[in-house]
Amino acid sequence: MSLLSEFPEHTYDQWHAAAEALLKGASFEQKLVSKTYEGITIQPIYRREDIAGLEHLGHFPGSASLVRGSHADGFLKAGWEVSQELKANTPAELNGLIHEGLNGGQSELNIFVGCGQDDCCTGGVRLDTVADVKIALDGVALDAVSTWWQGGPAVASLAPLVVAAAADMGVPADKLRGGFENDPLADLVSKGISRQPLPLRFDHMASLTDYAADKAPGLRTISVKGDVYHNAGATATQELGCVIATLVTYIEEMKARGLSPQSVLPHVRIRLAVGSDYFMEIAKIRAARWLWSKVASAYGVDNAPVHIHASTSKWNKTTYDAHTNMLRVTAEAFAAVVAGVDSLHIGPFDEISGKSDEFSRRIARNLHTILREECGLDQVIDPAGGSTYIEWLTDRIAAKSWEIFQDIEKQGGMPAALEAGIVQQAVQDVCKAKFTNIRRRKDKIVGANMYPDLKGKKLEIRSVECRAGQNIPGAPAPQMLAITPSDNAAMIEQAVAAAKAGATKLSLALATGFVCGETGPTVTALPARRAAEEYEALRDASAAFAAKTGAAPAILQLNMGPSRKYRLRADWTAAFFEAAGFAIDGKRDFKSRDDAIAALTESSAAIAVITSDDATYLETAEALAQAVKAAKPAIHLLLAGAPGDHEAAWRAAGIDDFVNVRSNNFELNEQLLKKAGVI
Repeated sequence: MSLLSEFPEHTYDQWHAAAEALLKGASFEQKLVSKTYEGITIQPIYRREDIAGLEHLGHFPGSASLVRGSHADGFLKAGWEVSQELKANTPAELNGLIHEGLNGGQSELNIFVGCGQDDCCTGGVRLDTVADVKIALDGVALDAVSTWWQGGPAVASLAPLVVAAAADMGVPADKLRGGFENDPLADLVSKGISRQPLPLRFDHMASLTDYAADKAPGLRTISVKGDVYHNAGATATQELGCVIATLVTYIEEMKARGLSPQSVLPHVRIRLAVGSDYFMEIAKIRAARWLWSKVASAYGVDNAPVHIHASTSKWNKTTYDAHTNMLRVTAEAFAAVVAGVDSLHIGPFDEISGKSDEFSRRIARNLHTILREECGLDQVIDPAGGSTYIEWLTDRIAAKSWEIFQDIEKQGGMPAALEAGIVQQAVQDVCKAKFTNIRRRKDKIVGANMYPDLKGKKLEIRSVECRAGQNIPGAPAPQMLAITPSDNAAMIEQAVAAAKAGATKLSLALATGFVCGETGPTVTALPARRAAEEYEALRDASAAFAAKTGAAPAILQLNMGPSRKYRLRADWTAAFFEAAGFAIDGKRDFKSRDDAIAALTESSAAIAVITSDDATYLETAEALAQAVKAAKPAIHLLLAGAPGDHEAAWRAAGIDDFVNVRSNNFELNEQLLKKAGVI
């Protein structure tokens, strides 16, 4: 206190005046204040008065709003689950991946289940019988390892196989941890169609939840996937608003089938994506727990900790220069852990290709170890707590997300809002705005619209289709089983008994009333998008052109005068066009107009750009443009820089366009690729 008394406290007004002085006349609002896609205005500094009176500040970890964590001791007791997703075609192959993961630090098995066909979109393992599950899990201590199954809509036929297999391996249902991903509304909106009626999906959700509440308290049977919206381009607040609206829908559907919120909430798992806006993602996850606590309180449920599973974003990952994805997932994982997630999937850098390798999986798992062992993030309860900015941002995200949830409720709830397309339109509007900023390079994507590596190798994306519901070669014929379809635990108990007796997954699906046709609802789809996809299409076109002609589309830079005057502009201009895959001939400097014209005559480039400093342009631009067009009338000629008052004269001399910071990078590159005959 004695030391602090020697330094007088400064007011915000004093700081603001000092900041304006440093800006030397530039606008404080334009330079230092920003607005997010969520509509939140971010100030350059936050002080204690900005968070005075916020509701959650007086709450301890594990209590009340849960902002500071679902558990009183944070990660000190158990840490977060290392939940890397596992994809394989056969049970034996999956078993190999499981042991690779467990030996490399994985603590939760996160398994994709599909039809086992290599050309199917899910990339999941085929599990027909209890024997298949036992092969996949051979050597695994199921009572010590959490297992999470992503099995698609047919969860009521997968779960009995898993429970029966565990029993054969000496692990009763009440000792199992993990659960089954089951989010009918996310499945619907991601594909635009459900092949099953929603009431049937809700019946199966209720039966499995009722079974878990009685026989398997450690299994979660309801999932709410916010990453579906995030990866379609949604904001943090839209993601949370949809999550809460979906959660309420499921609680109401379970209540209608006789399950109380008290028995339902312990079996719910929230899944959120973690994007590249570090502080926003920390605050989003903290706000998610707050919103959960409000829902639980509204239903009269006390002491309801939430399980939040996070997965690194797919929206911002690139296929070109894909190793930069390692940097992205590192920041995303750091944010997720600081925010206190319960389990985390860190995507391998080649994840978006559809098939990762041992190296990429190992690097992704090792990030967990670095965050835990080297950063010590499991030794601090709520690392973000007390940060004035994050506490303020948590409050704003929670408030705006709650408003979105309320708007959805006014439309009749999440199913009605999806059917009307209201949610999809809102997300698509944001996605469109993001792509506009990406095209202008206001939003920067390293390896795509900024700093492209033209020598790098592109990830090959598996071209696959969905084969759900199609006949699988070699699959055994279904059996007739004595199972009564219902919305309670009795159906699952009957299915488990049938699985133990040898029933196949297909037989269980048919016996539990599961159908796979066109009987479900259809809505406007929200497919996953990627921020880099438009630029990757330009790069793909240039690569195809190079494969066909033997050379990438070229641009000749006519660098006039001494390099020291404009080299930064020349390098910036070269990078501007390299984003589309152009090969830039820009290392030479020309002392005279004749030298430049000679190089132009020798070049096969259909596009040229004059590059120099503004003073040189005043002396040479018109004459050089006229000479260029005289030597090559068909050349498309640009000038690097803003023309100002000289635009009309320079265009009259032969300059076709200008490239500068105000140019739309994507649209200009697309236009030039068309002129070069690439697209």
